[in-house]
Amino acid sequence: MYQGKVLPKPPIKLMFLMASAILLAACSDNKIHRTNYNYIDIGMHYTQVQHHLGEPTWCDDPNRPTECRWGSDDKHIHITFVARRVVDKRSRGIE
Repeated sequence: MYQGKVLPKPPIKLMFLMASAILLAACSDNKIHRTNYNYIDIGMHYTQVQHHLGEPTWCDDPNRPTECRWGSDDKHIHITFVARRVVDKRSRGIE
């Protein structure tokens, strides 16, 4: 006969939040690929880039960015802006 204690079930909300966090982390670089890099053109406005790639991972100045990066250190798209227009773009580790 089993005499151990019965452990309580974890709350459903907690399980949902944990699963969501794992999925979000797994999908964070899904827009960082060669097709999206090629879509970015010189002269494109910052809001157009942001609409296409999502929120940047890093910007030098969130209010008036001159450089932003989407992705991680290993795999990213790095864009330089002047007057909120693309003047240069670089990439690392994208296919």
